[in-house]
Amino acid sequence: MRALSCEGSEIAAQIDRLGDELRFVFITSEAAVHDAAEAPAEAVPVEGFAPGDVSLVVAATSCEKCARCWHHREDVGRDAEHPELCGRCVENVAGPGEARRFA
Repeated sequence: MRALSCEGSEIAAQIDRLGDELRFVFITSEAAVHDAAEAPAEAVPVEGFAPGDVSLVVAATSCEKCARCWHHREDVGRDAEHPELCGRCVENVAGPGEARRFA
């Protein structure tokens, strides 16, 4: 998933508070929330919401896949000691580990 566009402060606030963890909720490598006014032309409305309230853009990524978590991330290969891992996995393998709040 590339983007989730929301109209209405309540919907956007609830979803936006997930931050980077939104990608775990949608089981995708990347997810971002945008105001509905910024929704691209290719955005598709989500059923169950009023027209224009919530829409999605889903697109394939060109990022490399992490050998550990299988997420396609821009930072795969940036750590010389762990060239097949993304930054999150490097942190979990060689650092203190990530702290998730929601997902």
